[in-house]
Amino acid sequence: MTIEEKIFKRLRFDPERMGPCGFIESADGMTLVRSFLDGDFRAEITVGIDGDVTGKVIDEESGEEFDQLRNQNYTGSFVNTVRDAYEKILLGISHECCSEVTFASDQSNRLAAWILSEYGVNPDFPWDDKNSKDAGVFRHHGSRRWFALLMNIRRGQVEKTNSTELVDVMNLKIEDGSAASFRGMKNIYPAWHMNHRTWISVILDDALPDEKVKALIKRSFELTAGKVSVMDEELVRKVLDVALSIPPGKVASYGQIARIVGREKNSRMVGRIMSMADRYGEYPCHRVVNSAGRTVPGWPEQRELLESEGVGFKKNGCVDMDKYRWEK
Repeated sequence: MTIEEKIFKRLRFDPERMGPCGFIESADGMTLVRSFLDGDFRAEITVGIDGDVTGKVIDEESGEEFDQLRNQNYTGSFVNTVRDAYEKILLGISHECCSEVTFASDQSNRLAAWILSEYGVNPDFPWDDKNSKDAGVFRHHGSRRWFALLMNIRRGQVEKTNSTELVDVMNLKIEDGSAASFRGMKNIYPAWHMNHRTWISVILDDALPDEKVKALIKRSFELTAGKVSVMDEELVRKVLDVALSIPPGKVASYGQIARIVGREKNSRMVGRIMSMADRYGEYPCHRVVNSAGRTVPGWPEQRELLESEGVGFKKNGCVDMDKYRWEK
């Protein structure tokens, strides 16, 4: 990964901010030229039409590119001084001209926005404690099961080649026994680091249209949602009807709904049904919390919706159940 790729990996340039930063139009896109280290060196940074960032550092005395900058084997104080100064310029540009995005590829960010709109799910990053946002997990609200894992890894790791290009890859669930039907399909491979029989990896570089990936995401969501058999359809409707009865400004717990429908010991089942409610229509699932008043982890919008309806929260972040519990 180049210095430029590392710094601008999850950033997008704002064209309206580039001019004031010093960028001018060039044959390759937009280019910024800046002298540094008392005029001994010149940085030339170009943002291509496709958004890729490339850069050169020119030694003004020789007029040639200072190649040592990119060779990590050069660790002397002089090279490090030039390298640090160049990186400082790039960081300044990133702050002045760019906005942050969640994932590296444009297709990944479009699909993440669609998942939020379709399922109300934002990714969480379970490996953040390792200073990594290279793997985001999309989960069901109730069961917390994964239905998609989005990673930024080397292309060669999924293609089984020597390619070191970093790409966004989404792992998705498929029917057991259907893996062979995906062989040879563009950008679809046996899942990286997951069961090859029941998961696939999809490279998100816009070679596969969004609509095809969305269809795969929908199927993965269905396959990981948990089983609700045909004979339980009436029970599902009962649970959803109770949720529909909860008035604005009140909440009910999973256990409370389970008792109302005559399944006192099945509060987890209520949670699973809530996670699949969008299959049946529009239901106020945000008004259902656990017995302590805790909202669904990874769904910050739930609290926002409840507060907009007048529901109050305690200092520990839980709904004040004594005051806002729905009594039926």
